[in-house]
Amino acid sequence: MIKNNDTLPFKVETEIRDGDTMYLHTCWSFEKLNGQIINQTDDQCKRQRKWFIADSLGNYWTGIYKNNKWVGNWKRFDKEGNLLKETREVHLGQYSYLVKEIIYSDNVPSVISDKKFLAFYIDYFFILVSIIFGAFFGRVFLNSKIYNIENGTNYSPIYFFAPGYVSDNFRHSLICTFTFWFSNYKPENRQRVLISNTLSIISLGMFFGIIVGLAITGEI
Repeated sequence: MIKNNDTLPFKVETEIRDGDTMYLHTCWSFEKLNGQIINQTDDQCKRQRKWFIADSLGNYWTGIYKNNKWVGNWKRFDKEGNLLKETREVHLGQYSYLVKEIIYSDNVPSVISDKKFLAFYIDYFFILVSIIFGAFFGRVFLNSKIYNIENGTNYSPIYFFAPGYVSDNFRHSLICTFTFWFSNYKPENRQRVLISNTLSIISLGMFFGIIVGLAITGEI
């Protein structure tokens, strides 16, 4: 909060003791600089949103915190406001990866690292994995229907659902899982085959695309 043109920590609860105001919590604070709220902490003392961090020489960092972690681009300036360094970290679970580091000398950038593919992969990791697994296992159920129509059977793609036919259902389940392409089929299976083949292209294409991309960029 701002009081008498001074920046004070904002607290949720206060208590008056012997005429003095006491804060009941040590967290949930912010500062204000040039009309902009910065350096916020939440009720668990974790740094959040935009931060401005200066050192004793007047140099400073600016960037975004999320749950005490640097996210997005962080920039370091000297006391005259000249850009010195730019970095970016991405996070996957408890792990952090430095995907960009650029050093500036007289405003001339020198790229130390710039891993765009790795940054994209980690940023959208859960979406990509969901699409790959959804496409891969979705085709198993389609393939089961296709094979049952082609062979006049009634097997389950999840073999343990039919305990009396475990052996046959298990074989059927494996075939449905590892069939990635259909070329010969009955006319009534045409639409299912088109969808199954499309899902195979999506799942395999994305999986091998990620592997090749990580290999080319030297991450694996």
